[in-house]
Amino acid sequence: MIPAHISNAAVQGDKDAVAAWLDEHPQSVDDVDAQGASLLLLCVYNNNIVQDTHPELVRYLLSRGADPNHMCYINDDEVEGWMHPLFSICMATSSHAPQVVACLLNAGADPNLRLADRLDQNGEPSNTYESNSTPLLESLRTFLGNLNRSGQLSVVVRLLKAGASLDTPGLSAEEVIAEEERRWAALVENNVHFRAAKALIRGVRAAGSWKKYCRARCPHREILALRGLAMRGYIAPYQRRRTRGAEYKIAIAFVARLGDNGIVWNILSFWRDPDDVEAITLGNGDVVRGYN
Repeated sequence: MIPAHISNAAVQGDKDAVAAWLDEHPQSVDDVDAQGASLLLLCVYNNNIVQDTHPELVRYLLSRGADPNHMCYINDDEVEGWMHPLFSICMATSSHAPQVVACLLNAGADPNLRLADRLDQNGEPSNTYESNSTPLLESLRTFLGNLNRSGQLSVVVRLLKAGASLDTPGLSAEEVIAEEERRWAALVENNVHFRAAKALIRGVRAAGSWKKYCRARCPHREILALRGLAMRGYIAPYQRRRTRGAEYKIAIAFVARLGDNGIVWNILSFWRDPDDVEAITLGNGDVVRGYN
């Protein structure tokens, strides 16, 4: 069991104290404290006090082998039920939430891990308010009540990119969004980040997956298809009435073919990852950055 002073150190983001204890107890990186929380969960569970030092401690714990999917049964004066780090940070109001979410996902956190996937102390499915939710649905559920809405949009984008599903049994992302719109009607109209999240969800649903959504918006395939047509002679430079000689024609032909493969991929490398999206366009033409 994690001693109380180390539990408090994790809550406060004191990496030195936690590291010193783990050096003496390296096998205890996933141990829990008296309330049932692991070190990793303690870093993000008290989301109102997640500060600059907490992301560094999260990265350190993951480097020491902490399990990002460790489900903890919390039993304290305020909460009783299951919780895991990604779900907890997705409810956070801290500006550091996107950074922590990225760390957890990069370490293998499951974006679809539900609290209901574990049983309670009586061997029954968890029946807490969040039990049938996922990190994505919970991030949408707490979106409008979060003053750090640009950060919350970043969380949604990262979860979708990591493979988060839009559905759980009996609950969809669209239903959560509609409920949020009813609860916070006065906040919806001028909240471009929430509208961007809604547009993103709609786009991914229509495309069928995150990758299909991103690739439908990206010109990589079109560029390569155009080059293929040019290389097979189906596309030729437009013959102007006044040319500048053979060199001009050669240069135009080179551009039409986009040169050799090295140049093609060099050009494409300056554009975003075809499986990612940096900006979301709203119906009125406004463009909102997906990552803050």
